[in-house]
Amino acid sequence: MRMWVFSGFMLTAAIQDFRKKEVELWVFALFGAAAFLMNVYVWIAAETAPLWQEHLLSCSLGAGMLLLGKLSQGGIGAGDGLFFLTSGLMLRFWENLTILCAGVFLGGMYGLAVFGWNQMYGKQNVCKMTIPFLPFAAVPGIWMVVLSYKGA
Repeated sequence: MRMWVFSGFMLTAAIQDFRKKEVELWVFALFGAAAFLMNVYVWIAAETAPLWQEHLLSCSLGAGMLLLGKLSQGGIGAGDGLFFLTSGLMLRFWENLTILCAGVFLGGMYGLAVFGWNQMYGKQNVCKMTIPFLPFAAVPGIWMVVLSYKGA
């Protein structure tokens, strides 16, 4: 169930980020509330705590990104921090960290390719260009969802 909610959240946020380079606040509110209620249901139905410490640690990745975004005066978008804060309610720490690191790697490789291409063939100044991050984070996120359904 958590991977269904995460899939909907990830795809909605990635598509909005790709199209507009921003994610609307309702996406975080809707999916964050759904994840929170899902965790409460697991807690009540199974009569065990649904790894609150793990989720808090996972959410700390997003909180850290929000803090870094403030310190860098917008160098990291608030939407990226809110994405990892919200996904922390659905994913364990290492899952969330894996998506973050793989997304940074893929986004960095894309940025390097764009820079190299423009150095050789383009006349566009790419130094101030911004790249939407969540589509790159969606790639390892989709992979993680597929692996979870295959039972890996």
